[in-house]
Amino acid sequence: MAKNTEKTNEERISYAKKAITLSEETNVDSTLLNSKRVLSFLYIIDGQIDNIKSINLDNLTLAKKISDSVSIANAYYNLGYSYGKMQKVDSAYYYYYNAVKLYDKLEDFKNYAAVLLNMANIQESERDYIGAQNNVIKAINVVDKLQKNEYNLDTQWSLYNLIGIISGELQQYDNSIDYHNKAISTSNQLKDNYFYKIYSNVNIASTYRKKGDYDLAINKYNQILESSRLLTEDASTYAYVINDLAYSKYLAGKDTKSAIESLFRQAFQLSDSISDKNIKMSVSLNFSEYFKSIKQLDSAAIYSSIAYDLGKELKHNKTILKALYIKSNIETGERSKQYLFEHIKLNDSLLFAERSSRNKFMRIDYETEEIKQENQQISRQRLWLLIVSGGLLFTLFFLYIIKTQREKNKELQLERQQQEANEEIYNLMLSQQDKIDEARGLEKNRISKDIHDGILGKLFGIRLSLDGLNLSVDKDAINKRSHYISELKNIEEDIRKVSHELNTDFIKQSGFLDIVKTLVDTQMNAYNIEYTFYGDESIDWDALNNKVKIHLYRILQETMQNAYKHAEATKVDISFNNETGKLVLSILDNGKGFDVQKSKKGIGLKNIEDRIKEINGKLNINSQVNKGTNIIIIVPTIN
Repeated sequence: MAKNTEKTNEERISYAKKAITLSEETNVDSTLLNSKRVLSFLYIIDGQIDNIKSINLDNLTLAKKISDSVSIANAYYNLGYSYGKMQKVDSAYYYYYNAVKLYDKLEDFKNYAAVLLNMANIQESERDYIGAQNNVIKAINVVDKLQKNEYNLDTQWSLYNLIGIISGELQQYDNSIDYHNKAISTSNQLKDNYFYKIYSNVNIASTYRKKGDYDLAINKYNQILESSRLLTEDASTYAYVINDLAYSKYLAGKDTKSAIESLFRQAFQLSDSISDKNIKMSVSLNFSEYFKSIKQLDSAAIYSSIAYDLGKELKHNKTILKALYIKSNIETGERSKQYLFEHIKLNDSLLFAERSSRNKFMRIDYETEEIKQENQQISRQRLWLLIVSGGLLFTLFFLYIIKTQREKNKELQLERQQQEANEEIYNLMLSQQDKIDEARGLEKNRISKDIHDGILGKLFGIRLSLDGLNLSVDKDAINKRSHYISELKNIEEDIRKVSHELNTDFIKQSGFLDIVKTLVDTQMNAYNIEYTFYGDESIDWDALNNKVKIHLYRILQETMQNAYKHAEATKVDISFNNETGKLVLSILDNGKGFDVQKSKKGIGLKNIEDRIKEINGKLNINSQVNKGTNIIIIVPTIN
C-alpha cells in the first residue's frame, strides 16, 4: 500500500515559517518577501484572518522598501480581504481602493476586476447602490475582454449576479432579471454550473416576488425544488427556497393556510436543525407577518420576537425594522408606541447612515442633462474662483516669502558687515599696535645711538683731555682732575645702563591682552554683568599670529553677547590659561543653560565653530538647564 506523502496545511505553514527564518539570514529583502507571500497564501487557505492581516502589513512595508509594485498591490488586496472578514468595511474598502489603482497601472485586469467586485460588495452591503453599480459596470467591461477560463468566468458570474441584486434593490426589476439571466448564460460555460444556476434562479424568483409577479415566482421556486441534489448538498438554500415559496403563496393568496403553514414550519425546522441563523431569522419574520395577517397575534408575537432577537445578534437592520413594525401592530397601548418609536428612530439612523455611506464612497451623478449642464457651469465658475483664489494666495505667499527672505538677507548682511567691521577695527588696532611697537623700537634705537655715539663720545674725549692734564704737578689740580674723571666714569656707566635699558623691549608682553581686557570691561559693564578676568602671565602672545588673535577676539565677543542675550547670565568668568603649551580660553556663565543634545545650533554657535576650525582648535560646550554654560576653546599650540 502506497504511503500518503500529502502534507497538511498546518505542516506547510510550519515549513513556510522555517523558510522565512532562513530568508532573514540572507539579508535579501526580495527573498524574504517571497517567503512571506507564501505564508500569507497558506494563511488565506487556512482562514487565519488575524495572521493574514499581520503578515500582509509586514509584506506591505517590505514591498514598499524595495518598490515591488506587484507585491504592494497583492498586500493591499489581502489586507482588504482580511479587514472585510473582520467586518471593518472602511478599512477593507481603503485597501481595496489602493489595490485597484495599482492593478490598473500594472494592467493586471484579472485582479483589477476581482477587487472592483469586492469593493462593489462592500458598497452594496452599505446600501451605496449607485456606487456599487458603477464599480460592477467597470469590472464587467474589463472581464468581457479577458480569456474565458474558470477564474474569469466565476468573476463574471459574480458581477452579473451582484448587479442583478443591486438592480432589484433599486426596484429596476426587469433589468435585474436580465442581469441574472446573463449570469446563467455565463455559468453555462463553466464545467460544473449547478449551484451557479440555482443561485441565479433563486434570485430571479425573488425578483419576481418583489415585482408582484407571484405566479412566476412560485413556478420558478417549484422548478428549483425539483432537484433532489439541493437538499443534500445545500440545505440552507433549500430552506431559503421553501421559505420564499411559502411567502410568495401567502402574498398570492392562492393556497390553503395549512399548506402555507406547513412550508413555513418545514423551512423553520430545517434552518434550526442546521443552525443557520440567517435563514431562521428570515423564516421567522415571514411567518410572523403571515400570522399577523390571519389574526393569530400570539404566534405572530412569538416569531417576530425570534426574528427581532436574531436580527440584533446578526446586526441585520432590515429584519429589526420589519420586526419592530410588526410588533407595533400586534401590541397595544404603550408597548405598541414603544415599538413604533424604536422603529422610527432606527429607520432615521439607517437613512442617515445610508446617506453617509453614499457620500463616503462616491458622489451620485445628476440625473438630467439640464442639471448636469448647470452643474458644469457652476463647476467652471468654482474652478475659476479656485484658480483665481489659488493664484492670489500663491502671489501673497510668494510676496511673503520674498519679504521674509529679504529681511533675513538684510539681517545676515548687517551681521556680516558688523563682523567685517569688527574684524577690520581689530586688524586696525593690531596694526596700530604694531606700528606703535615699531615706532617705539625705532625711537629707542635712535636714542640709544645718540647717547652711545654722541654723549659717550664727547665724555670719552673729555676724559682723555683730563687724563692729559694729569701731567701737571699741582697737587690740588691733580685731585680735582681725579675727582672729575671719577665722576665722568660714573656718568658714562649710567649712560651705558640707560642705553642698554632703552634698547630692551620692555613692553614686549603688552598689546593683545590689553585690547581683550578693554573689550571685556566695555561689554560686561554695558550688559551690567558681574565678571572676573584672568590672563596667564606665562602666555607668549607674540607666538600667536594675528589670524588666531582675531578669531579669539570675535569668539569672546560672541560668547559674551550670548551670555547676556540668550543665557540671561548675571555673572561671567573669563580666563586665558597656558596648559602644557596650549592656549585654553574658558567662558563660564551662570545663565539658563540648555540641552546640548537637543538644542539646534544658532548662527552664533555655527560662527564660533567655523572660527575654531579656521585656527585648528577644539570646542567643548558643557551646559545644563538652569545650571549655566561653560565654553572651552583650546588652541593647539602657542609656542
